[in-house]
Amino acid sequence: MKSLSKKLRQFLWFLYTEQTLFEGKGFYSSVRVTKKGNRVNLYTGKNNYLQTTVNADIDPHGTHLDWYLVAPWFSGNFEGNLSSLLILGLGGGSQVKSYNKYYKVKSITAVEIDPLIIDLGKRYFDLNDANLKTINEDACLFLDTVSDTYSLMIIDSFKEDIYEKNCQSSSFFHKVRSHLAPTGVLFVNKLANDVSNKEVGEELKEIFNTVITLRINYTMFFIATDSPKAPRDSVEVRGIVLKASESNHTLRFFRSLKLKDIRVLQSKKRKF
Repeated sequence: MKSLSKKLRQFLWFLYTEQTLFEGKGFYSSVRVTKKGNRVNLYTGKNNYLQTTVNADIDPHGTHLDWYLVAPWFSGNFEGNLSSLLILGLGGGSQVKSYNKYYKVKSITAVEIDPLIIDLGKRYFDLNDANLKTINEDACLFLDTVSDTYSLMIIDSFKEDIYEKNCQSSSFFHKVRSHLAPTGVLFVNKLANDVSNKEVGEELKEIFNTVITLRINYTMFFIATDSPKAPRDSVEVRGIVLKASESNHTLRFFRSLKLKDIRVLQSKKRKF
């Protein structure tokens, strides 16, 4: 009966009235949290740009937020366990919940510049996970303050719908590489129509052995790693993604990835 009730809520959520849970002024702009059924949303800016949406009733099914779960597989040796995850740009923390639900993650460090967003994450998005350490800091400057290395680094640093330019410079990506484990993976979320995407690809090719882009709807994901087991062409990327889809039935939406949406950029430093 509970399972049937959950399925009904999945399909009927749009019939609920959206309630405003919080509205106020954040570090950069206005911030709003709403709830519609069991779906909780975080908006910023006067145009209500959607930063995070979380619905515990719905399993991953292929939205751009779900595709963050593909990131660790690009090391070529991922089997479901992750020793350390760094998230630069926390927002409502949907990736914290996703990674803890579907993988075994020893520690998560999340960096967010806006203390209000951190507080709202704890109040409305249940960001109280035992393995989570939240730091109030500028995401683009955080790497200057630590010596730790990470198995996976997710960069999701936006001011409303504008990607933070200081988190996509060559010097920044060099810092990222120095803070990744030998088989660590960098995963960058950007809008597909961002005019700086070509430049980002060129910068990453100068620094990492393997650079891959995935086009998912209106999103462009950049994936970079020095792992010797990383995929070398689109067919190998597709193979890794299919393997990931078989690891858990809730990840079967990975099978929807088409070869035309994959690009393996020719690295200028690959030696294997």
